[in-house]
Amino acid sequence: QSQSLLCIMQSVSRMQRPFTGKAPMACRPVVARQPLQVCASAVAQPATIPVKSADGSDKGTAQLALRVAGDTAKAVVHRYMVMVRQNARRGTASTLTRSEVRGGGKKPYAQKGTGNARRGSNVSPLFPGGGVTFGPKPKDWSIRMNKKERRLALATALQSASADMVVVENFDSTAEDKKTKTLLATLQKVGVDPMVRKVLLILKAENTNVMLAGRNVEKLYINTADKIKVFDLLKADRIVVEHGALEFIQAFYGQQEKLATITEEAAAQ
Repeated sequence: QSQSLLCIMQSVSRMQRPFTGKAPMACRPVVARQPLQVCASAVAQPATIPVKSADGSDKGTAQLALRVAGDTAKAVVHRYMVMVRQNARRGTASTLTRSEVRGGGKKPYAQKGTGNARRGSNVSPLFPGGGVTFGPKPKDWSIRMNKKERRLALATALQSASADMVVVENFDSTAEDKKTKTLLATLQKVGVDPMVRKVLLILKAENTNVMLAGRNVEKLYINTADKIKVFDLLKADRIVVEHGALEFIQAFYGQQEKLATITEEAAAQ
């Protein structure tokens, strides 16, 4: 009787305790979700770039003012660089585990009497010719990044490299003979020597003559304005930009996109 009386008293004391648990979902206050924080961007201060002709004479200056990242510029460019390098991995490395190696069904030798260590299979990872423990297998290494972030990262890298840029009016008649010697002479006239330092040449469109003339120069990288590679941009010591390519870069990575959006919104109102 005393044991049953004790159980009743304990149950009554539990019923008298205050409620300390969480309220049901229907009774909880609704908390507004915080707005998504996006990377702040702004149009950079215009950078002055010298403009030269193909013979090396001065033709004035050009301005470059792109929409770049703010305090997160270094992080955005680094993330874009990591994405480009990681997406280039093929991910085809492969090894065989002990279950995939041919053989291993028979015990190599007797358990005792041979003087050797105990061995039950010839495909064990402990012996040559056996399987590989925790070896690589085919894997997809690709990662993604938003299109706006990619453009912002490349624009930031371009703007930061403006101090190493020189603009050339036109390369159409530079390497008509498709000779490497002719192209190198033209680049040296504008103050750039790809035989000594790494040079990135950005054209407004594909130029077969320039491509053929410069493809065997180790430190010369040639791209068009719509196919700029951030890896070539970051490792180049000097950047030579065709005038038409600079106009495309300014229009595509500058503030033109935002101005067009504002104009469309004003027209809709």
